[in-house]
Amino acid sequence: MVSHSSTHQDPQECEMTRNQRGLVETCFEEGQYESGIAVLEQLRSKNFKPPVSLVRQLFYIALYPPPPSLDHAEERDLNLASPSKGSPTKPKHQAPKMTFAPSVNASEAAQRLLLSFVRTNTPTSLFQALPQPRRNNELPFEGDDHDSVVAKESLCIKDAKHCWAILKEGFVPRIRVSQPSLLAGKKKRGKLIIEPEEYVEENRSNLVLAPVAEYAWLVLLWLVELFQRDESLASGDGSVKHSPLLLSQIPPPRSGTGLRWEADAPLDIVFYCVTQSQPQRRQLGLELMALLIGISLTAQFDFNMFLEQVTSRLHSASPEIVQTFLSGFHLSQSSQLFKLALCRKFLSDESGGRNPSSRRPKPQARAVRAARGTALAREENLSSSSAASFSASKISMPSTNDIVHLLTGSNGRISPAILTVKKELLISYAYLQQIAERRDAEWQQIATDGRLEAQVNSVFGGESYAQQDRDALINLVRVWAMN
Repeated sequence: MVSHSSTHQDPQECEMTRNQRGLVETCFEEGQYESGIAVLEQLRSKNFKPPVSLVRQLFYIALYPPPPSLDHAEERDLNLASPSKGSPTKPKHQAPKMTFAPSVNASEAAQRLLLSFVRTNTPTSLFQALPQPRRNNELPFEGDDHDSVVAKESLCIKDAKHCWAILKEGFVPRIRVSQPSLLAGKKKRGKLIIEPEEYVEENRSNLVLAPVAEYAWLVLLWLVELFQRDESLASGDGSVKHSPLLLSQIPPPRSGTGLRWEADAPLDIVFYCVTQSQPQRRQLGLELMALLIGISLTAQFDFNMFLEQVTSRLHSASPEIVQTFLSGFHLSQSSQLFKLALCRKFLSDESGGRNPSSRRPKPQARAVRAARGTALAREENLSSSSAASFSASKISMPSTNDIVHLLTGSNGRISPAILTVKKELLISYAYLQQIAERRDAEWQQIATDGRLEAQVNSVFGGESYAQQDRDALINLVRVWAMN
């Protein structure tokens, strides 16, 4: 278990030496990726941060697609010269087989090493290898001359729009090299450099690409662990608990003023995770959601827009996804307050009969928000205390009467999703009342005099599919009445 007591930028974390870096780079230049990764693993230390370019190359290798299941022989290992085509008078061209496309074993080793690094080194040092959106076009100087194939190809990671883009299916294409290009390779420092050819698989243009490729799940786990550790390290500075590095991956408004709000990419990943059959993948999405809630409560983030983005996804989700998503929120005050606000907005939208097409945030509304945001243009200069107080005002605890109104109101609309949201609304409100320093007297009254139990029975008792939820809630109400 890694201790989180260190600071964001550990003064003892120094750059690796040129010789250390050279050992790994030589392996990568020769296509010996597993050997290079093994060397880098031996060099891993909390006192030395890995070079940005090598971490980026690890990402590329970790994200490299495996060969198609029906064509395992496809260009995973590339022969520099085939005995049948090589010149008999020039035996030096018949070099031993060299691997320029990472193997499946190399990809798995890169994924393991990345996870080891995030548990050893500081988030800030590792984060530099990820895309840096809208950083005034400032690129860190690196002494790379891109001798290896992966060094050159991994630059696509630096140029990506944000860190979520590198997870998408098809972001890293498989290396395809035609036979003529093998024979006409370029010489550089005595090494044969292969120029990979860009290709597009047939019949993929009409497919919807998954936001997380099947082979990118461990890289998503890496990102979540990195942001969680960053959140833990930053939580002691007096501001609202959040990951500053995650916040930096949300681009600022195009106008240059106002609050950050473009969270569609990470939310797409959250809801994609929740649809997965594997519990570990669903949990990964819920962990990412908890991190997003943290940054949504900061002074630099547009909370109302974020709430709208999440609500619109719930409206279009199946009842099973709504249940999985809402029941997986962390049992923390901030997460449960957000969940309460989410349920209230969902039910308010339904009772108001809003058209689903109107639930998406409208781009033209940004002009109004930008104007309002000019007063917050100095957001980078806000003190920790003011940031915390600003976020505290974003979510208020509703009264018991408001909760009862949402619970019992229907406007003639009843569906499994609506009843699921009502159930989760009640559970979250009860939890927040339990941990509150001063409980709402009205809540305690309706829980003990039988009114709340009667309302639960009325709301959930009329639908056969809700009988189990009704019985569970009635049992909970009786427990709440005793506490």
